[in-house]
Amino acid sequence: MRPVIAIDATHLKSKYKGVMFVANAFDGNRNIYPLAFGIGDLEMDASWHWFFTKLHEAIGECPNLVIISYRNVSIENVWNKVFPASQHGICFYHMKGNMKRTCKLKKRDKILMHFEQAAKCYSIAEFDCHFRKIERKEYVAQYLEHVGLHKWSRAHIDGRCYNVMTTNIVESINSVLRFARMLLVIHLIGEIINLLVKWFTEHHELAMNCTTTLCPNFGKKKLRNRLEDAARTNVVKLSNEQQLQLEQLRCKHVVAVCCFLKLNGYSKVSRCAASHGKGHARQTEEAKNSLARRRHHCKKVLKVWFHRP
Repeated sequence: MRPVIAIDATHLKSKYKGVMFVANAFDGNRNIYPLAFGIGDLEMDASWHWFFTKLHEAIGECPNLVIISYRNVSIENVWNKVFPASQHGICFYHMKGNMKRTCKLKKRDKILMHFEQAAKCYSIAEFDCHFRKIERKEYVAQYLEHVGLHKWSRAHIDGRCYNVMTTNIVESINSVLRFARMLLVIHLIGEIINLLVKWFTEHHELAMNCTTTLCPNFGKKKLRNRLEDAARTNVVKLSNEQQLQLEQLRCKHVVAVCCFLKLNGYSKVSRCAASHGKGHARQTEEAKNSLARRRHHCKKVLKVWFHRP
């Protein structure tokens, strides 16, 4: 699994009420990987501390762990007591809703669009470009800074959240269990067990039939599409600077540079990286003239990356 856990809580609808706590992650094939379920009476410090403690007992110490949740005072109070080495991020959809209500913004206010773009930016420079537009409303910028830029901005987060910026995977589980949440606790647990057994059986069979290093439905498919795009991209060498991918999956520009270095006799292909800026890798007529040759080398790269030695 990727070391990013989405945390959420939802209300039970049975006669005795209560709250169900859920912790989910993504597996390598971008399937939802349920980690833990807990049932308590209310969302308060004691309940969240109990749930985080049980989660820690289940998964142990996880290096570079990032916890994504909605903005909740009790979560803020207890998460770092149980997972002191982890980082905490706020779901930017929840953050967007809180900002809209607190700052009394209209539904189609452009500030909301700039906030969403700023949250998803990979670089500090691109983030600053969007945040300057947010600063036109000073009280909105102050609110976001008070929460902490590192809580909701991918460019500023202290850990690596890959491409997980929301708690949508938890919302999906809550939706699947929307009818089961009407049952008594013992029957709810039975429904959860049946669901997990079914999912893990299906995913286990898929994993046993997988013959490549990359997961077929996410990594392999996504990288294959990027290799196709890279074959039509021309590379111009400007500098020796390197840029790491936050998603940890090579983009089409990196693939294009790898193929370029291979064609030109460079040996340290694995260390190359490419910037997304204009002029670093662009499509030109020259690229079309050598399309077939680059496709041939891209297929070689594809074969090396997809298959184990």
